[in-house]
Amino acid sequence: MTRLDCTVTSCMYNKEKSCCKDNIQVEGNNAKHSKDTCCSSFRERGEGNYQSSVDYPTKETSVSCKAEECTFNENCVCHAKHIGIAGGSACECKETECATFRCKCE
Repeated sequence: MTRLDCTVTSCMYNKEKSCCKDNIQVEGNNAKHSKDTCCSSFRERGEGNYQSSVDYPTKETSVSCKAEECTFNENCVCHAKHIGIAGGSACECKETECATFRCKCE
């Protein structure tokens, strides 16, 4: 499991800068930079998207990753000890990114 901090406050899974979802998916098949990645698990908070009152944030999260060029990706699973998902007040997943992404090419 990976320690996850998330600044995407507009996501329905975000509570106290942590994720209430026990697993997330990072996209970015051809990513060379963190801006080329996104959290496809993002769901905009708003009308029709209500967070359950029993959901609680967790710092430990399973992270599936399609960013094949990331140094932390091993068999489509993130093995970084700590990652950050950035995106502030994103309205859709393409406005988010894995801030921890590091390209093998660097």
